[in-house]
Amino acid sequence: MCGICGIFGSPELDTLADMVRVLAHRGPDDEHIVNGKHFCIGARRLSIIDLEGGRQPLSNEDGTIWVAQNGEIYNFPPLMESLSSKGHTFRSRSDTEVVAHLYEERGDEFVNFLNGMYAIAVWDDKKRKGLLVRDRVGKKPLYYLAKDDKLYFASEIKSLLQVPGFTKRINYEALYYYLSYKNTPCPLTIFQDIFMLPPATAMHFYPGKRLRLYKYWQPNFAGANAKLGISEEETVDELISVLKGAVSRRLISDVPIGFFLSGGLDSGLTTALAAEIAGKKINTFTLTYAGDDTLPGKQLDRDNARKISQIYGTDHHEEMVDFPNFPDEFPRIIRSFDEPFCGVISTYFLSRLISKHVKTAITGDGSDELFGSYLSHRLAFPVYNYIQYQNTGDAKYKDFQFFQNDMGYLAGIAEPQDWKWRYKLLVFSDEEKRTLLAPEMVESTSNYDTGRHLEKYFQNLTATDPLNRMLEAEFHFQLPDQVLAFSDRLSMAHSLELRTAYLDKEFVELAARIPGRLKIKDGETKYILKKAALRYLPREIIYRKKEGFVMPVTEWLYHNLKGYVQAILSQQSLSCHNLFNYTYVQGLIDKFYSQDYDYRLGNKLLSLIAFQVWHDLYLKNG
Repeated sequence: MCGICGIFGSPELDTLADMVRVLAHRGPDDEHIVNGKHFCIGARRLSIIDLEGGRQPLSNEDGTIWVAQNGEIYNFPPLMESLSSKGHTFRSRSDTEVVAHLYEERGDEFVNFLNGMYAIAVWDDKKRKGLLVRDRVGKKPLYYLAKDDKLYFASEIKSLLQVPGFTKRINYEALYYYLSYKNTPCPLTIFQDIFMLPPATAMHFYPGKRLRLYKYWQPNFAGANAKLGISEEETVDELISVLKGAVSRRLISDVPIGFFLSGGLDSGLTTALAAEIAGKKINTFTLTYAGDDTLPGKQLDRDNARKISQIYGTDHHEEMVDFPNFPDEFPRIIRSFDEPFCGVISTYFLSRLISKHVKTAITGDGSDELFGSYLSHRLAFPVYNYIQYQNTGDAKYKDFQFFQNDMGYLAGIAEPQDWKWRYKLLVFSDEEKRTLLAPEMVESTSNYDTGRHLEKYFQNLTATDPLNRMLEAEFHFQLPDQVLAFSDRLSMAHSLELRTAYLDKEFVELAARIPGRLKIKDGETKYILKKAALRYLPREIIYRKKEGFVMPVTEWLYHNLKGYVQAILSQQSLSCHNLFNYTYVQGLIDKFYSQDYDYRLGNKLLSLIAFQVWHDLYLKNG
């Protein structure tokens, strides 16, 4: 794990030194730069595999191929063995060196042999070719800037801001969509001319030629229909078998590994499997709120985590998170992204505590996104059934599950096309943004349409059932752009690597094949995964109400931070960019504080606050 950066097309060592320097938090253990006539690559290293010999960038035997990698290749031992049998000579036990030899052996096809989380840069000196690759689901980030027939790339935007002559300007299209999604959607970033490489994508650079991007992998949800003839127990057997393999691969490390143990299903199941596979005590960490910040259920989280620890004999640690002053901490969080972001931020505080004990930890990330848990997932079948019932009157569609007693809400959100009702769950609608934005901005963004932008994710889906269609669509925007973004940036801010077995290539492909009727069934979310967990965890842990470790930020805004909200969104503050209609913003603030707590209003205000904090950090104050 590390932070990487580089320049294809020129060996600008002074610039690269500045680019590497600002990535120190991603790799505090070492810094190394290599260069040739037409390239330079740098890396900051967080040493996890081959502590002594794994310094990167690394090359093949004759130094014609150089590679830097951020992440972990979990299947590198068998790849190294296979390559050695073909005559390749290794100088280290590093997974990064495996990539160099694998590229030498397989060319661009090398990526099809990798199982892991990675952002990879390859320079092929013989072909004067640069290659960037990002992992299948988007766990590891990779940004790029094309300028003067050169390609600058880095693990974080802050590194690209060091490029001489780069002018920081807001990408208004990115800002427009951010106000709806809570994040800027890939490949856009908030900065003009800086882009993010999409997941499962490779990019070629040749001097004097246009960049070429291509997709090398796509999950196939079409096979879900083929699973209808397989019993639930057979599906459970397959789930456990594949998940065991995924967990086992993530135990490869030359440093101790920790496990996030929330006391719930996702982390509990992977902890149980790891405890059986490891053959030794594993370290588990449970975190709870301190004092008045404790939410209902957090005590039960701690009790359940203790039960799981006792069952599997883990070396258990309990860390209490006493959240400090939010206005002081929030700018540090925004700096982790280099962009406005108003999704989950609790990982920042969790990682700060756990990084005191270990360098890498395994989490339950990805389970909700594959098996169905969020509001959009719970709505999928009910909305479909509601529309069908309205159109046909057929009683077989009168199954509205979670919304049986809230038919007014269901009727209000239901649309025949799934992207249209999913659009209603976004923070700001296009209509609201036309009022929120200043007149000049309304004109500048008149060609952008969030609904049409969202619709693109729902085109050419392989899934057919309503739930899997939603899961597949969100796999391409919400999972990589928001969930995995905060997982990576907020953990690496504290030099902590996070791994998750649920996003293993083989497990993702299996989960995609399972029909939606086994993911949410009889009003039970993640139905088939819970059935699998029954073989390892007590029933009361699996079927308790999901709590989640989510900081109640919008509630803090409502109860304790009115003065902060008014100050950060004051007319004086907003006047430094004049992008928003102050009268409308003030109306949102007045409405938020003049009625009972409304989380949707809170989300709108938080999105504006996050943008304003970002603007003050990166543009107003340099």
